[in-house]
Amino acid sequence: MRFKRYPRLTGTFGAIGATAVSATASAEPVTKTAITHHGLTFFVFGLVILSTLLITWFASRRNRTAGDFYTAGGAISPAKNGLAIAGDYLSAAAFLGASGLIALYGFDGMIYLVGFFAAFIPVLLFIAEPCRNLGRYTIGDVLAMRNSFRSTKAVSAVSSVVVALAYMIPQIVGGAVIVRALVGIDYNVSVIGVGALMLIYVACGGMRATTWVQVIKAVLLIGASFILVVLAWLPFGFRVPAFMDGIVHSPFVQAHVATLSAAASLRGDELGWRFLEPGLFLNKPLELLSLGLALVLGTAAMPHILMRFFTVKDARAARHSVMWAMLGIGACHLFIIVIGFAAAYFVGAPMISSLDKGGNLAAPLLAQALTGGPNSVGGDLMLAFIAAVAFATIVAVVAGLTLAAASSLAHDVYVGAVRGGEASERQQVVAARIATLFVGVVAISVSILARGQNVAQLVGLGYAVAASANLPALVLTLYWKRCTTQGVLIGIIGGTLVAIVLVLVSPNMTYPSMQRQAALDRVAVIDTRLPTVQDAAQRSALLAERSAAIATASHIAADATSLVGLSAPLIGLRNPGIISIPIGFLLVFLVSLFTRDATASSRWAELVVRRETGYGAVTALDH
Repeated sequence: MRFKRYPRLTGTFGAIGATAVSATASAEPVTKTAITHHGLTFFVFGLVILSTLLITWFASRRNRTAGDFYTAGGAISPAKNGLAIAGDYLSAAAFLGASGLIALYGFDGMIYLVGFFAAFIPVLLFIAEPCRNLGRYTIGDVLAMRNSFRSTKAVSAVSSVVVALAYMIPQIVGGAVIVRALVGIDYNVSVIGVGALMLIYVACGGMRATTWVQVIKAVLLIGASFILVVLAWLPFGFRVPAFMDGIVHSPFVQAHVATLSAAASLRGDELGWRFLEPGLFLNKPLELLSLGLALVLGTAAMPHILMRFFTVKDARAARHSVMWAMLGIGACHLFIIVIGFAAAYFVGAPMISSLDKGGNLAAPLLAQALTGGPNSVGGDLMLAFIAAVAFATIVAVVAGLTLAAASSLAHDVYVGAVRGGEASERQQVVAARIATLFVGVVAISVSILARGQNVAQLVGLGYAVAASANLPALVLTLYWKRCTTQGVLIGIIGGTLVAIVLVLVSPNMTYPSMQRQAALDRVAVIDTRLPTVQDAAQRSALLAERSAAIATASHIAADATSLVGLSAPLIGLRNPGIISIPIGFLLVFLVSLFTRDATASSRWAELVVRRETGYGAVTALDH
């Protein structure tokens, strides 16, 4: 059915390498092809960029005060704010990274989406209303409600900037990957282009422009995902069982699963069924628990999410915003699950991983395959449209993160810690724009160095720091009477450092000596297998793989180490949340038990009243 309906897939989306060649012997060798109709790509990308720039221009005319810049004067409706939260939250990690992981590893890729969605439950129950009832701009304002003003603002700002940058960099990398793969622009130039757009949105348009960009992006992403689902199910008569049965019997899926160590002993349809079971990627229960903790708890303290609760008029609107956000996010996640499995069926893991080893181009490639394939007007137009939507997704998320980081630097550090809360409206807006420029330059510089990684994995660092540093300080400040300023400061600093250090010594880092040894081991395996292979195509593929492995090993010194001087990881966890999160809470708890803070105690009664009722709170504009 697949080859009759999509004849172009036979040649262009055939399998790569010896394993796939044996599974699809009739397929022609694959070459990496780019879009033929480049004019379509530039046109679609140009429409997206032009529309967002026009929005920014209109929004910039209404920005007169710090409240306008940071929170749009607290006048955004719950429905619009909910869609903006969805647009802020539906990042490249979800649309590109998670769909790619599903296409490569099946069921395990869905775990990321479950964690992303479930994360809004603690936000709804414990965070949204209390934060809005305090009527502030940033997490630093909430913490400073009862803790030492200057020190709390300075420390919370540093943590928030670390979280924002850790989450922002993967988004910029994802945008650059799309532009490089589809348009052919150099990676570094693409990174600078993405960074320049985000600086224009934030520095000129502030929260109003960022909100509208995120709303439009959310609508486009949900709509585009729905279109892909309809096209993917159309050949199966919209029958889900038939769709899943096709995946189980797919030669692409079976050939790919056969290359994974977790399914090495399986054959035939057993490989297809294994694709629908857990354990191909996340095969360590402790790793899975650690990832889930970071995703669920980290969202509740992500600065760009918290900031959105200050853009509505009251706590009721904040609660309704979360409900609207969960509706949009849940629908889009269901679509992404189908997109991932459809990419595994119609495109195939070999083709996806050949263009990007992390699988980040699965969704755009599926769009092309479902509408005519490569070198066709329909295929290239749909690919350009989906890629433009993904690009808008990335830019919108990056803009929200940039605004959150700049707000922390300008409002918490400059206005709060340096000026003691005394600064004119003009000084605050100027400081915010300077901070935006600083954050953008740092993000662009680091993103140039962070290429070739799966964005869904990289983004885990931001969640780990948020859950280990920001969340313990925020929750215990809001709900524990004995919490002190000293505990908050030590908890934020300690939680941030622990999370970062654990990531630096984890398997997430690159270990050159291990890469060199893996390449040499692969050469040895190929040398053992070559004498038994008679097929000319398979021998050619194996010899090419052997040459590539030798070249990889020859370019790595035997004593090469990682960024922190390690030849191998010290811990086996890719996400350290299960270690760093309890440490973050313990630091705040223990230090608070052994210290005294008269200011924090005296302000507890006021905080409780405002937290529960909103009495005495004012809109963010008044601050």
